[in-house]
Amino acid sequence: MSGLQTIPRQHTWTPVITGLALSLAVSGAFAQTSSPIGALIDQTQPRTDPEVVVKPAAPGIRSGPLAPWASAMADRGLTFGVNVYNFYQANPSAGLRTGEQSNSTYFVLSMSADMQKLAGISGGSINFTQSFFGFVRNTNHASDIGDSTIGYQPPFNINNNRLSLLTYQQKLLDERLVVEVGRTHPDRYYGLPPCGSINSCFQDLFYLNAGFTSPLYGVWGANLAYKLSPTTYIQAGAFSVNPSTNALSGYDFGYETLSGALVMTEIGRKTDFTQEAYPGRVSLTGFYNTSDHADNLRTITGTSRGLNPGTPSIRREGTSGVVLTGSQTVWRADHGRVVNPSPTAISLYTGTGYAFDSTIPIRFNSFIGATLSAPDQSRPGDSYGIKMNWQRINDTYATFLADANRFSGGSGASFSRDKLIFEANANFALGQGIAFQPVVQYLVNGTSFFNPYTARRPKDGFYVGTVLVVPLGALFGLSAI
Repeated sequence: MSGLQTIPRQHTWTPVITGLALSLAVSGAFAQTSSPIGALIDQTQPRTDPEVVVKPAAPGIRSGPLAPWASAMADRGLTFGVNVYNFYQANPSAGLRTGEQSNSTYFVLSMSADMQKLAGISGGSINFTQSFFGFVRNTNHASDIGDSTIGYQPPFNINNNRLSLLTYQQKLLDERLVVEVGRTHPDRYYGLPPCGSINSCFQDLFYLNAGFTSPLYGVWGANLAYKLSPTTYIQAGAFSVNPSTNALSGYDFGYETLSGALVMTEIGRKTDFTQEAYPGRVSLTGFYNTSDHADNLRTITGTSRGLNPGTPSIRREGTSGVVLTGSQTVWRADHGRVVNPSPTAISLYTGTGYAFDSTIPIRFNSFIGATLSAPDQSRPGDSYGIKMNWQRINDTYATFLADANRFSGGSGASFSRDKLIFEANANFALGQGIAFQPVVQYLVNGTSFFNPYTARRPKDGFYVGTVLVVPLGALFGLSAI
């Protein structure tokens, strides 16, 4: 699932990754084109662009054996990128089955075609990203842990590759208005995570309530963004909802069964160290998913869903919510008196969401944290962070989990509605755009979300994870760094 925020979050039990998550996902896929709000967001695609994790010393410079060819192709209008993300995770003492480990690697290949250079269409571009999955161990780790919020849980990829992005983007009105349509993902535009850990910076309301798939699993969608000023923007978009997304390759254009649409809106403001001594960003995001979803508690016969897993659940129509995301620099070692794009600084951040619907799992989710950036000015890409995540589930969902546990031979004891996760994270720039991100979390009152029908009870305890980010294209000169 990123400062690079996240890569994809995908799970064995649901099409939900990023979760790069840079945040990864990731953090989350990954063309070289600008996002619809461009420099306003300061990311190219959430959760995957290494520039989000490591600030390059000489941006725009290609070096490596492929640099001459790549530069020539860029002059003709074609740019390329290859990024690699390796995720390792373990739950030594937390969850349903402790002491398990897993690993997964994402190879994300992207291309952007500048239509001005290729066809004389000013402001137009075609963007393409293909993702490959390898070095996968233990695809069942989500059910080993059970809880939906702790760490970055590994993917269950039925296919070993996936179309992640195939869009046409058009910039208009001096690039103040940007329209993008095609195979894309709402995670590329909305509620971009404010913290720096790919492994753990995601908002559960987007994935579990709004119905986000993994950011690497592109869906049909269209987005429109408009810059109100150099620092503020508004945007709106609509994206298809397909419950079978994880089973598809992304090229199954005629075989999809769409169940509804996810409508997103957002207004936001963002500044950086070139604009303000103490920059920050804030966004307010609203979502409405028109598709039906299972009721937390009741079957169509009025009986307990947890005690009657073979009976279809009542279907509820639509769900909605709001998410407030923000970050603010509150301290600089140089007190803002020095022009420095990467000062030693402390920033505070939050991601807080509320659901209006009591028939879905999550009612409230809020994380708050702090990041110390560039603690040593000789290493501007390093950072250290702490975070606390508080989540409240609906009482009906807590009852469902208890009933499911009782049905499976467990105690059937009630589940707490409130969960806490305490976290420490870091980002280490290893040079040439390579970054290493460790994270340690402690879980209190976890749930069995991804494995509800088990007699086991989730244990409080530790989760550890690491992400290695390698901008392979930049190392070979294929893309700039």
